[in-house]
Formats: sequence, structure tokens, C-alpha cells
Amino acid sequence: MARKTRYIALFLLIISEFVVFAQEKQKNKITLDYIEKYKDIAMTEMVNNKIPASITLAQGILESGNGQSKLAKEGNNHFGIKCHKDWKGRSMRMDDDAPNECFRVYNSAEESYRDHSLFLRNGTRYAFLFDLKITDYKGWAKGLKKAGYATLPTYANVLINYIETYNLQQYDQMVVKGQFKPKKKSDTKPKEVEKEQKNKKNKQKKHKNVAAANVPVLSDCKVVEMTAGRHYIRENFGVKFIFTKAGDNLESLARELKMSQYQLVKYNNLGNKRTFGEGEVLYINPKRRRAAEGYKVHVIQSGETLSQVSRLYAVRLERIFKMNGLNENSVLRVGQEIRLR
Repeated sequence: MARKTRYIALFLLIISEFVVFAQEKQKNKITLDYIEKYKDIAMTEMVNNKIPASITLAQGILESGNGQSKLAKEGNNHFGIKCHKDWKGRSMRMDDDAPNECFRVYNSAEESYRDHSLFLRNGTRYAFLFDLKITDYKGWAKGLKKAGYATLPTYANVLINYIETYNLQQYDQMVVKGQFKPKKKSDTKPKEVEKEQKNKKNKQKKHKNVAAANVPVLSDCKVVEMTAGRHYIRENFGVKFIFTKAGDNLESLARELKMSQYQLVKYNNLGNKRTFGEGEVLYINPKRRRAAEGYKVHVIQSGETLSQVSRLYAVRLERIFKMNGLNENSVLRVGQEIRLR
């Protein structure tokens, strides 16, 4: 009987070792390298901004493809954060939910992680997450999905799987137990860096002042009629457009405007986009081949895209590409002059 018991114990031990081996084998070396490289940054953000390090790391792994995505490599953007209206830094354009979307560019991965923390902390729709226990990574994962951080149906489960497969929750515990202390960085900057930053700021301010002197304001455009759905139709250089409302979609707008969906997609370079937010510009006539008299060039501002320029002056995007020798992959510079005629 004792001999039989030993055989059973040995068998169970072999099975246990096999399971452990299989689990370890499933772990991706590139992912492990990513975690090792950025875990201290994630824990620092947990200390400073009260976001679980496990969640930050799991999001970074997923959003940046283990740091291998073009956005992460060329723009140090590990979380796919787009420009939005308040972004004043550098940017790059890529196709995402729509063509030519504007994404933030950072000087380092640390800046990307810090901006991700501020994005969550300052976003009102994420406020309820900070009421959760800081080690409740499952609650955070489900809460991010509920708040609309990502459209992927299984987003929460993917984050939880990364956390549990790679034991990312251990970094939450390290912070909570006081086993991690963020490194202090000197606040002093070399004079050369300060001078360069001051010159850059003055240059951007100059470009901003020049550009603001002769730029159309779409909200000031004349209202010519109103649709049955209570959208005001305005004219920008003779081309009609509307401001969309939250919840509008391509099908309902086409029906309301008595147009085909194809026309709206073509006039606005929508790509795969089918839903709209509040205040987006949607043209209902073909745009012009060139800007109106008096609008020869546009000076690019921080975070601005050629799609935005196209909407601003009611000029076809493909014509702007052609006049300036650019394409959808071109990287714009702050202060760059874009020909409109």
C-alpha cells in the first residue's frame, strides 16, 4: 500500500511539473522583456497617480504590442493616446478608427506613461475607478471597459489574462507594502536645454500668431437652413456642412439629409468611420479644388492634421496632398506652411 501511495505521489508531482512547465512556456519572452524594462515606471505612476501598476503594464503590453508598434517605436506612445484638442506637443498621423488620425508623440516612454496617468486622472468618465481599492485590478480592468476606454469587447478579460499570466499584481503589492521607492530626478536643467526650449516656445508662439490672423472660424459660418432632425446647415466658402450631434451615425444622417452614405463618406474622407461625436464637421457638398481668394497658405499648429485643414478651408484632401507633395503618411512640423491654392 505504501509503495502504491508513493507511485501516486510521484505521478501527481510529474503532472504538476508538466503544468508549471506548460504555463512558463506560454509566457512570451518579448513580453517579459517589456515588463522588466517598464515595471519601475509603472510602479512610479502608481505611487504618484494611484493607478495600479499591473493595469498600466497590461495596457502598455496590449496597446504597444510589447513596445514593437510603430507608434511606440517612432513616437514613444505606448498607450495609443490621440492628440485631442488640448494637446500642444509633437504628433504623428496614422490610420485608426478614421484615416489620418493624430496621435501624440513623446520624448521618452516615461512621458508616455505619465501622460497616460494624467489622461485617466483628469478624465471625468474614469473618476469612479479611483474609488476602487488600488489592488483591485479586476475592478479596474472591467471599469476601463465600462467607461469606454476601448471598443474591444473582451478588453477587460485580455488585461486580466496578461496580469495573471505574468503575475503583474506583484508590482501592486510592492508599492502597497512600501517595497518600492521611486527614483528622484533632479529638477535642474542644463542652460542649453532651457535656451532651446525657450526658443522653440517663442517660435511656436510666432507661428500661432501668424496663423491665427487669417484662419476661418467654422462656428461663425452663415446658417442657410435647418434639417428635419434640427441640424443647422451652414456654408463655408459656398460649401454646405453641418456640425454633428453626439450619437449621430452615417445611416441616420444620410437619410435625414436625403443623400447616400457613399456621398458623405467621399466628401469627408471618412474611411471606416460610421458614428460621430458632438460638434464634428460633416460636409454635404463636394469640397473645393482650392481655397477661396485670400487664403493662400495655412501654418500648421501643434497636433493639427491635413484632414483638419481640409475641413477648415473646405478644400479636398487629395488636392492638398497634390499641391504640397504630401501623402497620408507624411509627418507634419509645427510652423510648416501648407499651400491651399
